Amino acid sequence: MAHAESAGGRELYALGSDPDAAVLYGLPTRRLVLTSFVLSGTLTGLAGVVYLAAYANADSQVGSGYELQAVAAAVVGGVAILGGSGTIAGVALGALLLQTISSALNAVGIPSLWQQAVTGVFIVGAIALDRALFIVRYRRARTLRSSK
Repeated sequence: MAHAESAGGRELYALGSDPDAAVLYGLPTRRLVLTSFVLSGTLTGLAGVVYLAAYANADSQVGSGYELQAVAAAVVGGVAILGGSGTIAGVALGALLLQTISSALNAVGIPSLWQQAVTGVFIVGAIALDRALFIVRYRRARTLRSSK
């Protein structure tokens, strides 16, 4: 099973896939969005407390630049940039792949600016591949429909 296993996960998945359809289905979209943001903020605060406990040092720049890595891991792992598809296992594999590449570039001595450029290339490549696969599937489905 590649999709969310809990009712809340399915609701969030539906909301992220098509907000208008989620409203028509009767999902409490405002409550879901608010709950998601509150949970995200709470977990972010908890991560900050854990970091402070581990390093006994607070810095506002900690984690700066991780946004690109998180998006890259998700997109390279198969999550559609517009939403509606993807798995946790795919994101984990995407993160593993990007971290391996980053470690290899680090070992070779490539500057961090170029490492970010490589990450950007991976994002663009994954989006282009996702779009190309979507077009192929769409044309195949259209051909099958017209042949019936």
